[in-house]
Amino acid sequence: MDRVTQSCMVYTDEAPEGVSDAVKTALKPFEVKWSVHPEHPTFGGHGGWPGCLVSNEDWPKVFAALKDEANFEYLVDHTAVDYPDRKPERFTVLGLAQNLETQERLMVRTRVAEGGAVPTLTHLWMSADWAERETFDMFGIRFAGHPELTRIYMPQDFDGWPLRRDFPMQGHNRFRD
Repeated sequence: MDRVTQSCMVYTDEAPEGVSDAVKTALKPFEVKWSVHPEHPTFGGHGGWPGCLVSNEDWPKVFAALKDEANFEYLVDHTAVDYPDRKPERFTVLGLAQNLETQERLMVRTRVAEGGAVPTLTHLWMSADWAERETFDMFGIRFAGHPELTRIYMPQDFDGWPLRRDFPMQGHNRFRD
């Protein structure tokens, strides 16, 4: 078994226990690295979900395959994690999709460098519109093909990305009463 360890996550070529045959079949055409969290090697009952790491260019294709071939019709969540010391791909963008009939969930991850872009999922789910705008607003990650990638929480002229780990805890401005 080919295993690659990054941080506390372990990536392997074999799907972890609990991944349905429909998901395995849908993702077979892609070079998927399956993730296993060492503290939750099986995913039942501990709040963890099986996951996979995919290339940036395969990101929308993987979600389309999950939706069309494995009946993952619900995008539960979509966000990012900042690893400022990891080069060249500083950010991990992740999406959590669910099959509502079987309640199976899958965490799909991709990586992107600072200044890079991830293909949008808005053509697959309307909910991706808001989630991608939120990720852009908080992390500065761009989504190629997004219909209106503008800030939703911070003012349009705000300087910086508040959820990046190198953003100052007090922000750039000090406020007084």
